[in-house]
Amino acid sequence: MLVLGLESSCDDCSAAVVEETPAGPILKSMVRKSQDEIHAPYGGVVPELAAREHLLQLRNVIGEALHKAEVTWRDLDRIAVTQGPGLVGCLLTTFSAAKAIAWKENIPWVPVHHLLGHLNAARFAVPEAPFPALVLLVSGGHTHLYLAQDWTHLELLQKTRDDAAGEAFDKTARMLNLGYPGGPIVDTCARKAAKPGEAFTAPKFRDGKAAWSFSGLKTAVKMRIASQPGLDCAGAEDPRVQALCRSLQETIAKWLLKPLPDFARETNAKSLIVSGGVACNSELRAQAKAAADRLGLCLAIPEPRFCTDNGAMIAAAGALLPVAKDLLPMNADADLKL
Repeated sequence: MLVLGLESSCDDCSAAVVEETPAGPILKSMVRKSQDEIHAPYGGVVPELAAREHLLQLRNVIGEALHKAEVTWRDLDRIAVTQGPGLVGCLLTTFSAAKAIAWKENIPWVPVHHLLGHLNAARFAVPEAPFPALVLLVSGGHTHLYLAQDWTHLELLQKTRDDAAGEAFDKTARMLNLGYPGGPIVDTCARKAAKPGEAFTAPKFRDGKAAWSFSGLKTAVKMRIASQPGLDCAGAEDPRVQALCRSLQETIAKWLLKPLPDFARETNAKSLIVSGGVACNSELRAQAKAAADRLGLCLAIPEPRFCTDNGAMIAAAGALLPVAKDLLPMNADADLKL
């Protein structure tokens, strides 16, 4: 089965052709156009600018993906596209294109939940991962822990009560004037640190329910920067900046993985899947491996190019989802709150 996957839920416009085989998905081509330079001056994604840029990029992105895979519309068995959640103007770009292509070329199409795409990104790394699996999906907009019984269903176990972990990285880089996006920059600085700075205090919840919170962490970072004059403009080579970045990412990785032992026992999990943009972080990858080894879990973390938003993960998920007997209604719409 050949699947064209389309993704534009935020600021990455991507198309990929994936061949679904009994042994798992095989990537035939993937094209991803980032908008980092456009949004860098604002320190975050501007929805209107992102949506307009997707409109400019999409035709060439799809055409390049088909060309690299050496396929035509007639070779495709289905089209998979992100339906939500995400920024509605961005979602509508590829969602509308998928409907138009499906109608014109008479190709079945499948709407895909964005987080289900991140789950299936792990199939490129470990297609035979045993279930049930604990699934940690972490990005600039999501911080969720799920239980998966297979590659097509997610049951929520825990999530952040406010900000996502990825936002803490971005805002820290912004407060230190290091650039955008913050995740890769903070990671680079942290790896240069001789030792970490003072650890940050974990949040506590009065109701005792399992959850994460990262809004207080951002405030703590802001106060620590303010307590050291000149730190906000010291630059990435300053040892103080490096130490702060290292303590930040060590703290975030530790917090994210802390609930795993309890949930692993409760669910009889056999695998740990870590995906999403923050899964590119070197400290989280290292701590996740150590945690999986301690708990006796099979670890599946996609390679970095599959962690960030991409069409390949959407194609991999869409290959496993059922297709309606007839083409889905053309009045189906993107859903930013899916």
